Amino acid sequence: MRYFLILSLFFFSSCTDTHKSEITDLLQQRDTSISQKDLTAYTSLLSQHYLTTAGVAAIQNMKHIFSTFEQVSMTSRDRDIRILDDNKAICEQTYILKVYADGKWRKIVQREQLKFELEQGVWKINGGL
Repeated sequence: MRYFLILSLFFFSSCTDTHKSEITDLLQQRDTSISQKDLTAYTSLLSQHYLTTAGVAAIQNMKHIFSTFEQVSMTSRDRDIRILDDNKAICEQTYILKVYADGKWRKIVQREQLKFELEQGVWKINGGL
């Protein structure tokens, strides 16, 4: 019985670590897509359900940022990823968005909470943008 419990904990822990790693990769792709002003790549990170609801506003906001500023740079830090179950997760992190226009850089630093869901075996952003 004890062996089964230890084995179960080890399996769950390794799955959790894998999920956290995949979500970390997704968040890095988000930073990169914003920094490269790549709306197609950015959109591909959102779940299909989110794209038909609140994600529409997120896409419009990103289009506006990309067209308004000459350069954009996005980084994130202080990340806390929590796996809620096999298909859902939440991440709280701080992002730093720098935008360049009229010869000046402007910086926004903000804390955010993003929601994720597993969609066809791939983690996607499902809320919080």
